[in-house]
Amino acid sequence: MLLGDEFESHIAAIKDGDESSREILINEAKPFIAGVTGRLCGRSLSWGSDDELSIGLIAFNEAIDRFKAGQGVPFTAFARLVIRSRVTDYLRRESRWNKVDLASQEPAGNLDRSAELTASWDQYVSEIVDRERKEEIIIFSNRLNRFGISFTDLVNVSPKHKDTRKTLITAAQFIVENNLYPELLSSNRLPLKEISAATGISRKVLERGRKYIMAVSTLLYYRDEFIYLRAYIKEAQGGD
Repeated sequence: MLLGDEFESHIAAIKDGDESSREILINEAKPFIAGVTGRLCGRSLSWGSDDELSIGLIAFNEAIDRFKAGQGVPFTAFARLVIRSRVTDYLRRESRWNKVDLASQEPAGNLDRSAELTASWDQYVSEIVDRERKEEIIIFSNRLNRFGISFTDLVNVSPKHKDTRKTLITAAQFIVENNLYPELLSSNRLPLKEISAATGISRKVLERGRKYIMAVSTLLYYRDEFIYLRAYIKEAQGGD
């Protein structure tokens, strides 16, 4: 389970000319595409029967070609933006727009063709990204508040050493991968015994890193909500 952008290794390979990685990436991304498209349409969609998914798939492929690395925007966020744009166009063309409450489903991401005609693509993407980043921070803050953790707390307890961060992230991954997060959410207590037994991390280290583990667990458990924050933390780690 990655903290950063789950598609970035494939994107790098495609940009280097490895087209076989494109097919692999598109197949791996189908759940992501279905999630973005379904949330936009406000209903569950099925491959092979809903045209919206075909539009989303084409949009994802477009995003691969248009994506520019090194501009501070995770590919997943960029692809989500393009998918929303193209599916929105399709809904308008098919006169289905009024049947979907898009404002309540995806408030920050609607980019349509008219926007491309009145402003540069890059400028508009930048504006959308800024809005989405701010929204993520607000959502994350609310999630942390349920544990009694503030951003100030998180800054103060974040490990300064890379090895310590990796150790605590391992603990967070164990929590999410073993479906222990709901228990953590309800009890506000780390399952220290289980984590220590499975990972070999001492209880003392786990106790010291409790708030950081809870924060990272939240990013991983609600991974679709925190595309930008996951990428930022990975960058701060200085690697995988």
